[in-house]
Amino acid sequence: MFKAGTVPALPVLSRDGPLDALRFLAALFIVLYHVAERAPVSLFSLSPAFGRGYLATDFFLMLSGYVLARTYGPRVLGAEVDTLGFLKRRVQRIWPAHLVMLAAFVAFFVGTSAIGLAPQNPQWFAWDQLLPQIFLVQAWFVPGTSGWNMPTWTLSALIAAYALFPLVWRKVAASKRPLQLLAMGVCAWVAIDFAALMIFNVPSYQLPLRFGLIRGVPLFMIGLLVARLPVTALARRQALPLALATLAIVIGIQGLGNFDHFSLALLAFLIYAAGASKPRAWRWAGAAGKLSFSLFLTNTLTAAVWFGVARMAEAKLGLPTAAQWALWAAAIPATIVVAWVFERVVDAPLQKWIKGRQARPQQPLIPAKAGTQAASPLAARLGTNV
Repeated sequence: MFKAGTVPALPVLSRDGPLDALRFLAALFIVLYHVAERAPVSLFSLSPAFGRGYLATDFFLMLSGYVLARTYGPRVLGAEVDTLGFLKRRVQRIWPAHLVMLAAFVAFFVGTSAIGLAPQNPQWFAWDQLLPQIFLVQAWFVPGTSGWNMPTWTLSALIAAYALFPLVWRKVAASKRPLQLLAMGVCAWVAIDFAALMIFNVPSYQLPLRFGLIRGVPLFMIGLLVARLPVTALARRQALPLALATLAIVIGIQGLGNFDHFSLALLAFLIYAAGASKPRAWRWAGAAGKLSFSLFLTNTLTAAVWFGVARMAEAKLGLPTAAQWALWAAAIPATIVVAWVFERVVDAPLQKWIKGRQARPQQPLIPAKAGTQAASPLAARLGTNV
């Protein structure tokens, strides 16, 4: 049986700090990546760097493994959380909001079709893909073209990663060579990337979304392996400068060419450095990080509505190029506003309701009789479990 002491004590994971800020920046870059081709002149033609939004998705997948290992790892080793309990918690975190957003997609498609507005990409609204989307299994080799809320393929892949997490973390925690394990994980990912090129003639990030498990689960595991690395005193003291320098390098090399594997290694180190940071109490970062999940869920539908209206305005008014650029640029703050509303009105209330249902009602304490000693709180809790 693995003991919690097997893993060297790690500092408490910093909240409201660099990791939250990076999570939001990555979500924002994914939004830019999704709308890049809808600009009056495609951003992809202006610079190839805009076409590498898939690196932000890779970052998210690795960050998920890292954060969950740092947060739940000790509880898994201490047998406080079992596989089923962990999986249930994660599904309850992502599934309710996903269902609400999927219902909004269906309402949008049905409503626009009823008034004679055909979608620009009808293959995104295939009814045979709705059921896999509902149960978040669309990335599990389901035949067909993935549609509806397409970015949720990552949630589909992560559910499989969540199911594997407790078992894998116990094995990883038992190893005394975390750096070698991480090197093996990165090599495995590079091998997967080359295998995709050989078999499908595309890199892994261009695989059809139904093969999302192939891409998502290994990246999650790399993040988990990064979390296993000990946080050195130097890394803790210089965490913020290291993170900023790494981020600058990641951004800088995108303008020089396609260095995906090197970028992946840098992103893993960025997560390590940001995770080693001392508590910062950046309230803006905490709020932005919390917003990233809603931004991830809502940006595709927001963009579809926004640019649908923009197309009609351009067709009727004949907008000049400057106005077209302004209308395109306004789509990005619009996605942030919609995500903020969704987080406040939908996601946060749903999670509060779920947590309220999970809270076990406490049994009222029986007053001690005269001449007897009152039971301790621990004994009272034990008594209610008999």
